[in-house]
Amino acid sequence: MRALSHATVWRCKRRRPLWYLAALVAVAWLSDGMAWAQEANPCADAGNTIEIRECLDRAYTRADAELNAVWKQVMGHVGDADYLPAKERTAWKDELLESQRAWIQFKEHDCDAVGFEWYGGTGAAGAMLNCLLAHTEARTADLKERYLDR
Repeated sequence: MRALSHATVWRCKRRRPLWYLAALVAVAWLSDGMAWAQEANPCADAGNTIEIRECLDRAYTRADAELNAVWKQVMGHVGDADYLPAKERTAWKDELLESQRAWIQFKEHDCDAVGFEWYGGTGAAGAMLNCLLAHTEARTADLKERYLDR
């Protein structure tokens, strides 16, 4: 008898398109948007658009490094899930990796679209970096909550 796992059930179902995942991520991100807007602005002291971009770039680089560190911890957590057979742990890791790749695509496309809101303006690069920063911080918080802060 074949063991029925989440991954097996998912493969049996019709796959949802990428826009479905993007919509779920967007809803989660927007629900956290108000809390993020109320937090301290890391670039409040920047005096012009160049300083703002440089500050946002540094903040995004730090946030991306934290996300990568958390990602490694999450994958270690899944790998250590001894309550699952090895085959199921591998399937879980594969699903997480696929979802992370889809999230990266969503983040990049969503933040590229933000640039069009600022078309022709000097704030476009800063707005796009701010978008990348917000998505990255939200993803890091989500992964920590789901896998590490239990």
